[in-house]
Amino acid sequence: MSRFVSVASNFTSHPILHLDAQAPMADLLEFTDVRMRAANNMLKSLACLNANATEDSDLSHFALAAYLLLEPGCAALYILDQRSHAGEALR
Repeated sequence: MSRFVSVASNFTSHPILHLDAQAPMADLLEFTDVRMRAANNMLKSLACLNANATEDSDLSHFALAAYLLLEPGCAALYILDQRSHAGEALR
């Protein structure tokens, strides 16, 4: 695995968002945890919305925000998975 892993949610022709695959595992876990909890809370709020009181674009805005939170978190989880399968322990 290369040192810097590109995050797929880049909306530019050249990747600009990368994760350091050699960062401490605890930092990668915290990075992931913050994003997963934020996405969870946002989607919980979405589930409580009254569909009749929303604008047509609201669902698209929530979906994009969830994707932008979850994609880097999933990339960090992939790095953690690869490193744990290689025998590295979370410290």
